This record gives sequence, structure tokens and C-alpha cells, in this order.
Amino acid sequence: MSIASHLPDHAQWREHTVATGDGRRLHAVSSGAGPDLVVLEAGLGAGALSWGPVIERLAPHALAVAYDRAGYGASDPDARPRDLARLADDLVGLCESFPHERLVLIGHSWGGPVVRMAAARLLARTAHRRAPGGAEPAARTGTLAGLVLVDPSDEHADLYFSRAMQLQAMVQGPLLSASARLGLLRPLLRQHAAALPEPYCSPAVEAVSTVAAADAMRAENRHVVRGLRYLQLHPSSHDAVPLTILSGRLAGRLDRAVRDGLSAAHAVSARAHPAGRFVEAHRSGHLVPFTEPELVAREALALLR
Repeated sequence: MSIASHLPDHAQWREHTVATGDGRRLHAVSSGAGPDLVVLEAGLGAGALSWGPVIERLAPHALAVAYDRAGYGASDPDARPRDLARLADDLVGLCESFPHERLVLIGHSWGGPVVRMAAARLLARTAHRRAPGGAEPAARTGTLAGLVLVDPSDEHADLYFSRAMQLQAMVQGPLLSASARLGLLRPLLRQHAAALPEPYCSPAVEAVSTVAAADAMRAENRHVVRGLRYLQLHPSSHDAVPLTILSGRLAGRLDRAVRDGLSAAHAVSARAHPAGRFVEAHRSGHLVPFTEPELVAREALALLR
């Protein structure tokens, strides 16, 4: 079934199949055109169309691409561990599949650490190509213009290393798989994505409600804490490019302390980067791409000016 045929005509959506180095197929969607490329990496348990409203706003100015990670939607599952390095490998391969002159990476939630690691790898490849004796620069790929992290998972936030978070991860994995098999995951995810408008919400939920998607979420979730610990010990080498961190500030009484802790961690990360900016999303909690897509698009496009 073609997803693009159900999306707004004015955005001129296209679908792509991108082959990974080991022969898997990743399903991607795109809109827009031009020499500038914006690639969007979703959070854990979210697929390409969770970025729909953001892509609509990017498309008049650049080629915007989002994809379903392995096991989500029409993307093939991956038998190897879905750790941060593996996710970054897939993202790098995707970026190199679309010719461009300038590239901006956007990552939401767990997608934040993924784009950071991918950025470090892209910069390392560029440095190797330009070094004496290195290969000539690839004609298909250009300059990494910057990163936008949207309410990202952050190694400066203590909550990710708490005992409560570890227990949640242990319980959540089996529950995800069981819920998918019983047909309960779809309504739960639809409720979670209620702020995502149609025609994006239904296909976005469908892409991550299958048993394969639940297994993929479980495989990724096993490595979240380990991945953040790695970033603590080995900060990513992407200081050479501008970085903007958007932090959701909307919270209720029960989660205000958690929200304040996450925003404080985001501010620390932005200050630690030589070209870092910290931007508050006052009308959003965690799901900034749903509730303030114009802010996400504006900050990404600012890196291309």
C-alpha cells in the first residue's frame, strides 16, 4: 500500500526504499527539493510520518526526508543488536543515499543521541576524504550544516540512570510485545499520538503497532541507558557544527519536577557546545514535533541561512 497516496497533494510526497550496507531495506518518505537536505530521526517507537507536520513546513525550502527505523513500518527488521552505533550506521547510510550540498539533522527524543553519533561519523568521513592521501570527496554528499535536537534524551539528566528507569525498561519490553500480539498496542499508541493531526496520525500509529515494530522497540530500548552512558564517557565529536536544542516546557503538577530536570540537562548540553543554542518550547511537553512543528522547522531552516 502506498502511504504517499494518502498524504496531502500540496506537499508532493514521495516514497523511497534505501538499501543498507548489509542488504536490509529502509522505507523513507520525502517532500521538497533542492540542494539542501534535512533528515529527521524519530524517537523510540515513532516512525517517519510522526514528522509529517514538520516536513510540510520544511518542504518549500529544502528536501526533507524521514524514515522508518528497522522493524518499523515497511522497513526490514534487523537481527543485530539495535544499539546506538547500529542506529547511527543506518542514519549515515540514509543521508548518503540522497545527493545534497548541505545537510541538517533533526532528532527527537532518542533520535537526538542517534543524530549526534551519526554527525560525528559523517564529520570523520569528511575529514578522512580531505586528508592527504584520502579519497576524493563524494559527489553525492556535502557539508553538515548543523543539528537540531528536539527534547532529546540527554546524558546529563540523572533520571535515565535511576533505579526506577531501569525497572521501567525491564517491564516495558515484554509488555510491548505482548500488547502488540493482543492488538492492544495500536489504541495505546493512538492515544499517545492524539496531538498528531490526520492524515499523519493513522499511518504513523499503524507503522509502529505491529509485532515486528514492538520487537524493534524492545531491541532499541535495551540499549538506551548503555548508549547514554557511552555518551557520558565519550562525548561525540561534532563541536565543529552548530547545535540547537529545543526543550519542551509544558508540564502538569505531577511531572513538573521531571520536566524541569530534563530542561536543565538540555541547557547544560547546549552550554557545553561551542556553537550551542538552548530554545524553550513553551507550548509543548515532550512531543514538540506534534505541538510546535513550526518551531522545529524554523530552527532547522535557520541553520541553512
